Amino acid sequence: MNTQAILEIDGLSQAYSRNLFRKTQVFNDFSLSLEPGKIYALLGRNGAGKTTLLNCILGLLAYKPGEIRFKGETMRPGNLHRFLQKITSVPSPTEMFPTVSANQYMDFFRKNYDNWDKELEARIRNMSDFDWTRQIKALSTGQRMQVLQALALCPEPELLLLDEPLGVTDPVVRKYFYKNLLSVVAERETTVIIATHLINEIANLFDEALFLKNGCLIMRKGMAEMQSDYQKFIFDKLPDVKIEGEVGRMIGDAALLSENPEKTEMDLQTRGLKFKQETPSIEDVFESFA
Repeated sequence: MNTQAILEIDGLSQAYSRNLFRKTQVFNDFSLSLEPGKIYALLGRNGAGKTTLLNCILGLLAYKPGEIRFKGETMRPGNLHRFLQKITSVPSPTEMFPTVSANQYMDFFRKNYDNWDKELEARIRNMSDFDWTRQIKALSTGQRMQVLQALALCPEPELLLLDEPLGVTDPVVRKYFYKNLLSVVAERETTVIIATHLINEIANLFDEALFLKNGCLIMRKGMAEMQSDYQKFIFDKLPDVKIEGEVGRMIGDAALLSENPEKTEMDLQTRGLKFKQETPSIEDVFESFA
C-alpha cells in the first residue's frame, strides 16, 4: 500500500461571522494527515467542526490562513475542479432536487466524471426496489440514499467524504451501503472520512477514529487501541470526587473511563467504593472525551 499522505491539512484557520461585529472561530492552526486506503471515523459533538472541516476540503468554505493538499498538491479555487474528479461526497437526501428523476441524476454525474464504474452502478440498480425514472420527490429517504451511494461510489473516488450519510435510513440500506463501501475501499485503496453519530454501528468498519472538540483534534486512535488503552468502571452511583486515572465520565451509565486501571482500582478500593469493570465501547470513549 502507498503510505504517502493522500490528504494533508496544514495550519487551517476558519471562522464564520455571527453578525457585523462578531466572528466565531471554528479552527485555529489545525493540522491533519491521512493515509490512503483507510476509513476514518470523524467524531465529535454538534458544533465540534466536523461538517466545517469537510466543507473546507470540498472548497465550499473559505479559510485563511492554512493549506489543504491532495496527494502533495495544494488545492486552490482555480484548480479545485480537477481534484473533485477524485474527491466525492454524499449530500443529505433532503438536499436533492425534488423534480429531477433518479436517472437524470445518474446521467448528469456520469457525464461529469472521467471514470465511472458501470458495473457497480448496475449492481446498485439491481438491488434497488424502485423505478429510477421516478422523480426524487416520489422516492423514500432510503431510496434516495441508494441513488446517492451510486453518485458517491461510481466515480471511483480516491477520497470519499460522508457527512452523517445514513442516519435516516433503514438497517437494510445501511448494511448494503457499507458492504459496497468496503468493497470499493478494498479494490481501489479509497480513503474514506465518515462524520457520524451512529458510532457503534461503524465500530468494526473504521481504521482510525478522529475525535474533534472545539475545533481541535483531541484524540486519534484505532478501535483496538481505545479498548486496550482504557477501562470502564461502573457504579451504582458515580463518586462525587475525581478518581485516580480518570479521564472522563458517562453520566447516563454511572460510569467513568480510566487510562490507568490499576491506579483507579486501588483508589476506589481505598475509598471503599463498589464497582465493576468492562472493556469500553467506542461510544463510551466518545462520551467521556466529548
